[in-house]
Amino acid sequence: MRVLCLIIGFLLLGPAYGQEKNFQDEMAEAEMKSAMQRMLFRANANTGNYDLRYHRLEFNLDPNVNFISGDVTSYFVANENLSQLVFDLDDNLTVSEVLQDGNNLSFSQNTDDELVITLAQVQNQGVLDSLTVRYSGSPMSAGFGSFEQTTHNGDPIIWTLSEPYGAKSWWPCKQDLIDKVDSVDVFITTPQFNPTSEEYFSVSNGVEQSQTLDSGNKTTHFKHKYPIPAYLIAIAATNYEIFTQQVDNNGNPFDIVNYVFPESLADAQLNTPVTVDIMDLFINLFEPYPYEDEKYGHAEFTRSGGMEHTTVSFMGNYSRNLIAHELAHQWFGDKITCGSWKDIWLNEGFATYLSGLVVEGLDNNAAFTAWKENRVNHITSLPDGYVYLQDADTTSVSRIFNSRLSYSKGAMVLHMLRKKLGDVDFYQGVQDYLADPDLS
Repeated sequence: MRVLCLIIGFLLLGPAYGQEKNFQDEMAEAEMKSAMQRMLFRANANTGNYDLRYHRLEFNLDPNVNFISGDVTSYFVANENLSQLVFDLDDNLTVSEVLQDGNNLSFSQNTDDELVITLAQVQNQGVLDSLTVRYSGSPMSAGFGSFEQTTHNGDPIIWTLSEPYGAKSWWPCKQDLIDKVDSVDVFITTPQFNPTSEEYFSVSNGVEQSQTLDSGNKTTHFKHKYPIPAYLIAIAATNYEIFTQQVDNNGNPFDIVNYVFPESLADAQLNTPVTVDIMDLFINLFEPYPYEDEKYGHAEFTRSGGMEHTTVSFMGNYSRNLIAHELAHQWFGDKITCGSWKDIWLNEGFATYLSGLVVEGLDNNAAFTAWKENRVNHITSLPDGYVYLQDADTTSVSRIFNSRLSYSKGAMVLHMLRKKLGDVDFYQGVQDYLADPDLS
């Protein structure tokens, strides 16, 4: 507790620098682009009267077509007596029916991107119930993601990236950082083969349970058994090549599963094995990998940078920096999720600092010293600035994903704490932070 108090106290303090800075700027720019068109959105107050417990997501798509249809079954507990239920859903997606206990419910969609469902009877506070939304449409793309249908090397691909508020553009959900669904099953149905007769493979959060063939289509089922917010649920499908590495994990091994483009296979096989070394380092410094009974993985997509979807990071390349940054987010960003975008430095500052710890742990002290000097040069390239955002800052995506402040300064605030506290207290404080159930 002393360590956490010190952390809070320190947070109140108010030419190029090489490849490290360039990488970090690229990371910040990529993450900024994914948020740019959605930052005026806020968590919908109309969705605050229920607590999500479980999703069964059944998606039908063809990577060669910008279209999705599906059934989304949600289990929820009423936080008050409910007569209506609201989900977030872009109004260009069309709901055809809402079912509860086999009966059709009345619903409407509005221009505020809400799906408003009228329950057949009042659901009393504390009662668990469920319903299924059937919908379809062509998700709108701003060119940054959310739901992207494109090609790589001429081959069709669909991938999603929903940070921070893009999930509603492709499925009916509750976009809230705090209300994580406790578990999720994801079923992705695609044609079995692409137009050049190469087999499609799908990827999502958690462990693959099965692949089922039916009349030229393939349904892949994934199960994830940990709390997860809507923006970290993701899918992708293309003609992936798949290979694995294994983490010993102190005698409790789990797989790192790599879904890569055929044209990237040689590069990925050369550069991803270091993931095992980085995983071992983070486990030894902090705690076991949060999803060790499921998997970790990489899924290639057609955007620069990466995105730390829970158990599977979407990757634009296989540099060690990017591998370390996205893996770090599995602890700091996925397991521990910031309560609002004002705290984004906790995600990005930790991920940046852990990338530095990889330099310290896998290279040498001289390399780590150079890494720190680059961070300091970046921070001091402009005057002033703080890691914690004010309310007004959250309307500016460029401030939220500011490379100098949320990334570099966030990382060096953590290094300052480490130097002030000493390694023993610093790492114990971080371990206590990760172990706090109220933050997961």
